[in-house]
Order: sequence, then structure tokens, then C-alpha cells
Amino acid sequence: MNIPRARQLQIQGPDRKISYGGDQRWFSSNTRALGGCGSVAGANVLRCLARCDKEFVDAIRTSGKIPAQIKDALCSDNPGHENFSLLMTGVYETMGSFEIFPLNRIYDRKERSSKVFTRLKSTFGLTNVGFIIGIIRFARKMGLDITVEYKACAFMSKEEAREFIKEGLKRSGAVVLLTCRNTHNARLFKADSDLEKRLAGGSDSEIKSHFTTITDIDGDRLLITTWGKPGIVDLNELAGSWCSIRAYEASLMYILPGSRKEATSCMMGAWKLFMAGIGHSIARS
Repeated sequence: MNIPRARQLQIQGPDRKISYGGDQRWFSSNTRALGGCGSVAGANVLRCLARCDKEFVDAIRTSGKIPAQIKDALCSDNPGHENFSLLMTGVYETMGSFEIFPLNRIYDRKERSSKVFTRLKSTFGLTNVGFIIGIIRFARKMGLDITVEYKACAFMSKEEAREFIKEGLKRSGAVVLLTCRNTHNARLFKADSDLEKRLAGGSDSEIKSHFTTITDIDGDRLLITTWGKPGIVDLNELAGSWCSIRAYEASLMYILPGSRKEATSCMMGAWKLFMAGIGHSIARS
């Protein structure tokens, strides 16, 4: 495991506990806590790129449009959850999600433990297209230009996925995984787990309609972060879940610095990712 790369997402969470990546439970809004996984993944990959790309971090430090707290969340060795939450919130407010009015207002007035959350949804979350356009727009608001490399995962082979993930980790420091209506397991561990040791124990969690962040690959084991915890996804099981029409929107994505023209072209072409997934699913089903 690449320990320095894995550690770059360790954040001091509430009560001074370590969190591995952002945690959507840090959102004060219940609706955002429910549907903000895409924004958390966006914040995670922005920080990872800032930690591994000198050109990008220099652009952050010299930009006059980025608040000091956001610069800290992106560039500091030990960002606190308060500043990282501001980054997550900024990404969410630009990227958005499909909130359902007036259910979102009802949700936000309830206690987070209310049974209403198990019965009704106040948000449909975010699409892969929304992620691409949203992350580029957020960067642009901060005076930065980025592009997004992406792959539709429907019926993708394990080896093609492995090569794309390795390439993304090398160039960007992290890769976003969007799981669609396909489902697969992730074994999640305590947020403060020692990443220098082989992760053991943990508990299984079903992943569906959810964004996670891939931070390393070891053979067929993908190290991910979700809900502020490290986790392991088996690449064989993941690739198996893509062999279904339910994976029509499943995607792998990573970000890179780019020019204004490249960023605009990437936003305009984002629908190609969605249509590629639909096309692969129809052709193979």
C-alpha cells in the first residue's frame, strides 16, 4: 500500500478523532447528509490532487478567489473537519443534488434519528454528469481550471478498470467510483485504523447508488473511503456487478489540472459518459 498517498485524506474529525476522508454526516442539513456523497467525493479528490500535483497546489496558493479555510482544507498537512466541511459545503452548493421539495424542508426540521428517514427520501442524489459539471464549476469559482477523465463501467472488464484506476491514482492521487443500481459489498473499518497494517476485521456494508473515493489498489483489493471510514472493495466482485443493465450509470472518474478551453469542452462532453453507459447496457443486455 502507498502509505503517504493513503494518509493524505486523514482529517482530524470532531472530538479530535481521525476521519479517513470527508464524512457526509458533517453536513448540518439532514438532506445534504443523506445525498451529499458526491460532494464529499469531490472534496476528497480535490484535496488528493492538491497533495500530489505541484502545478495545482501552486495555483491554489496564488488564487485570490479561495478563502483561507478552503486553502487549508486542500493544502494543509492536518486539516480540521471544520475547514474540510466548508470545502464539502462549497462543492455541494455548486454541484447540488436532486433535492425533492418540500420533503427536503421536512427532513431538515426532523431529528436525524427520526424514522421518517427510513420511509421517504428527500433527495435523488447526483448523476455522473452532475458530478463532472459540478466539480469543474466549483474549481472555476475558485479561480482554477480542471478536467475530468472518465470511464463508463457498464460491462467493463476487470483489467480495463484496473489500468484506469492505476493511471488515475498515479496522475491525480484518487479516483471517484460511482456505484449505480448495481450493488457490491465494501468491508468498512474504524476511521482511525492503522493504514500501515493490513486491514483486518471490519464489517460488510452494501454499496448502491453511492459515490466513494478510491485511494489505493493492492492486487484485486481497492482501498476506498466513505462516511469518513477506510474500506476495502474486491475488484472481482465490483467488476461482476457491472455485468448488468443496472450498472448503466456506474463510472470511474479522476480530475486533472487543465486549461479553460479543456474544462469547457469536458463539461460540454459530460453527457457522453452517461450515454456510453446506456449504450453499453443496451448492447449487452
